[in-house]
Amino acid sequence: MARQDDQVAIKATNLGQNGHRNEKEPSNHRSNICETAPDGGDVATHMFFLERDELYDTVKPYVIRYDVKTSVPSENIKRLLCPVTVRDLRVLAEEAPFAQSGFQVLSLASQMSYEDYGDEEKIRTIHVPEVLDIVKANFSADDVHALEHVVRRRHPTWPIATGENYDYEQPASRAHLDFTYDAVVDIIRHLYEYEAERVLAGRWQVINVWHPLRGPTRDWPLAVCDAASVDFENDAVPGDIVQIDRVTENLQIHFNENQKWFYLSNQMPSEMLVFKNADSESPHGASCGAPHASFNVFPEIPKEVRRESIEIRILVMWEG
Repeated sequence: MARQDDQVAIKATNLGQNGHRNEKEPSNHRSNICETAPDGGDVATHMFFLERDELYDTVKPYVIRYDVKTSVPSENIKRLLCPVTVRDLRVLAEEAPFAQSGFQVLSLASQMSYEDYGDEEKIRTIHVPEVLDIVKANFSADDVHALEHVVRRRHPTWPIATGENYDYEQPASRAHLDFTYDAVVDIIRHLYEYEAERVLAGRWQVINVWHPLRGPTRDWPLAVCDAASVDFENDAVPGDIVQIDRVTENLQIHFNENQKWFYLSNQMPSEMLVFKNADSESPHGASCGAPHASFNVFPEIPKEVRRESIEIRILVMWEG
């Protein structure tokens, strides 16, 4: 079951999208609205981060992503709501290079219609391959492999918990990176088995591709943080994502006023936000990727424009 939380455990297969559980959110989640709600431009808002707490000196943050039949809490994440200014990529004079910031915007001329995203077979056989082709060409990669894709359709009650189940994953509202360096190494060993050492000997990155299913996106858009502005040594904490059959790691992010956050205002389905989550050349404590989270722009929004999006996580490889 999917959580109303922001983390999605990584597997080498696609996530299921039925029976998603509605979990209780912090009571202050409703306050995650912007102080200005522009039609574009920079936004003054609030975003959730991992709270700095002595608990994490001895215990890793964790989220259990299945029904636990014991008294063990399903997570120990302490959230902190912090003020953030999210700058609009459309009004920047010049974007920082991907190698520095960890993100960029790419164009997509998709064969998919809006209705097609309700068809898993079409996503796997049409959309994923067309995105892989773009990513491989853009990064001059030797090989690419889709780890998984996630379709998110915001429920009208989210982020306020009602106890009912969701049919789809919900927006990710806490700052995070989907992987740690070690988690990707484990994934590569699982995927490639006896070929894993060859892959690990070369260069690899995990890159996410995110875009709305319809636009313009004004409901819970995705923000990305300039990797060069993040103190990974002090502000990134490995956390466990516990599935019923395996455990993987992501990075939870503490707030720091030096962080620089960005979004693409009124993003359209033809505009892909592409951002890095892990890098073989940036192991522990290094600038490994662009943290990301969704944020609220309008406190109330009509049903027909609630956010719907797809995200594809891709292993990008270069031969050594």
